[in-house]
Amino acid sequence: MAVIEFINGANKTYGAMKRVLDYITNPAKTEHHLIDGHNCDINNAYHQFVLTKRHFGKETGRQYIHFTQSFAPYDKVTPEDVKSIADELMQMDAFKGFQIAYAVHTDKDHLHTHFIVNTVNAETGLKWKQSAEQLQVMKDYSDELCQRRGLLITQGKKGSHINRGEYRIRDKEQSWKYELFLAVKECMKNATGRDKFINLMNSLGYKVDWRDERKYITFITPDGKKCRNRKLYPPNRFTKENLIKTFEMNKKYQNEKFLNERMELLLTATRLLSANHPNLNQYPLTTLEGQACKEKFIEKQKGEGLEWDKENEAEI
Repeated sequence: MAVIEFINGANKTYGAMKRVLDYITNPAKTEHHLIDGHNCDINNAYHQFVLTKRHFGKETGRQYIHFTQSFAPYDKVTPEDVKSIADELMQMDAFKGFQIAYAVHTDKDHLHTHFIVNTVNAETGLKWKQSAEQLQVMKDYSDELCQRRGLLITQGKKGSHINRGEYRIRDKEQSWKYELFLAVKECMKNATGRDKFINLMNSLGYKVDWRDERKYITFITPDGKKCRNRKLYPPNRFTKENLIKTFEMNKKYQNEKFLNERMELLLTATRLLSANHPNLNQYPLTTLEGQACKEKFIEKQKGEGLEWDKENEAEI
């Protein structure tokens, strides 16, 4: 599942353009083989952007366009796969003649590519201008590239889009495991120790078999399905060692009251969902994915339903 999002901002100075180019190529966030340039040398992108603007006498106004292509943490995709998708995306007619620096960032749970587009076309001298329809074509092509690789996409009927939570509910074969993934992730970030983690999982209806003599942890879903921690993607995120390290970091840097309140918010949202939408009760965390969605649901506890179309209205 890839989501393309355009990042707003004035971006009217060369200094801002230099900073954003330095940011996307920061070695702390990416690797050399995951950085590239379209119609430009990535090592000299800033100077080439400026020379193009000067050549056509268009040095004022917006200097660059910044957009990202993001993949969900559960997508089984490598940084190299993401780079390959970005390479193909750059072949669209919309980018013909435009100088673009791009880099895959690997420093977050989700892989994502940053694209910086010079607003002045190096071949025609025309400035970047895309209609809503043209931007939608770009997103549709992004979805197509992902679909070719067997990745989930967010495309719905006749151009409509659904959020990842609703999509996973419709994905019958894998949704129970994704629901488990969300449960482990939420309890992991709110626990300050193994016992607290297990108690939090229990509060969501899961059993946890965590024994010192066994290498792996076994999770048991409310309806009896079993899954080892190594089967959750990415597997290195939910090892015993990483869970314990996360608990220690939570205990050291997080406020216990805040963690408890955050977990209570989640539990309240799932209870309200169960009461108001029993047909979605089987996968409550998938339905409520995202903190904003949890808070919105609590506000709408009179049973009006979730506004799927508005949850990600900032996305292109």
